[in-house]
Amino acid sequence: MESFFTESRTWAGGPYLHFIAALDHPAYVTFAQAHHDLLAGYGDGVGIVPAPWLHWTVQGIHRQLDENEVERTVRAVRERAKEAKPVSVTMGPTWPGPSTVTTAMYPEEPLSAISELVREAASAVIGVEAGKSDKSYWPHSAIAYFRAPDVHDAVFNRGLRKIRPPRVDITISRLLAVYMHQDRDLGFYTWIPIAEVPLGVHAADARASEVVVGGNRSLETYDSAPPWGDPAVDYEVEVGRLAVQPPLAEDQVRQEAAINNLLEDSTYFGDGEPAMSVWPDTVTVACERPSGAGVCGSTRLRVRGSWNRPAVVICEHGHFWTDSVEVMREVIVAAAPGR
Repeated sequence: MESFFTESRTWAGGPYLHFIAALDHPAYVTFAQAHHDLLAGYGDGVGIVPAPWLHWTVQGIHRQLDENEVERTVRAVRERAKEAKPVSVTMGPTWPGPSTVTTAMYPEEPLSAISELVREAASAVIGVEAGKSDKSYWPHSAIAYFRAPDVHDAVFNRGLRKIRPPRVDITISRLLAVYMHQDRDLGFYTWIPIAEVPLGVHAADARASEVVVGGNRSLETYDSAPPWGDPAVDYEVEVGRLAVQPPLAEDQVRQEAAINNLLEDSTYFGDGEPAMSVWPDTVTVACERPSGAGVCGSTRLRVRGSWNRPAVVICEHGHFWTDSVEVMREVIVAAAPGR
């Protein structure tokens, strides 16, 4: 047996562009965590992969790319990924390898096809070499990396086989383009997300030409349930443009409160009622991710999430960021049928 982070496996540079599927699905997280008691008994000799960093590596590009090359590669992969489809995957069983504990992924054929598609798209970009096709590609997800050569022995092997949690089924519908980092101190891989890569062409559940956040007051009006649909359902809404209504400044809020109190007391104003504060104009949300020599600036957006889950805002180029539950609720309200 051997430590995973040997000299031959340690990156000289990095982080490097990778295309992965994040596997933080609750069912798979529970599956992986069923092994943690055994793994924790080996202390620093094992790098246990936490839930946020569970993944399937679809394709890595192990050389430095400049920002322009990254942008072109991601766009090429996103375009080719429209030819693919979401795939249902069975996770399990778990296998003790010579340097990792891995979870098998079945069926292998559609996963291998996705990997080949990404490899071809990335390799087609001038200056990017994504490696040769590997017909023996083996889809898997690591749940732990050995950090010492004496971890994996007969006792470890028997202990791992005794756990055998039920296999779980998940659906992979999108990949992530990330800057992958080999964190030897932690004993596993982490990443910085760059863009989402949907598999196939996804029709939005609802559409709205523009959503103005700050006008519907959805959190106050619909505190427990949406006005339509199931609060647990995931929505992916084409908002076109997302506009934000800035709140009043604190001094304006205090002024309005004072005036409202006077009006409620039926106070007479000889010169007429004082003017209320003027709400600021709406501001259109634009993607602020660095791109080329400046920033992306796209205002063509999709919003994904549920009534009780924060919004993920995605621009037309696949850059994404997380916003609040309140934003997601207002998008759902604005996209309600008939509005």
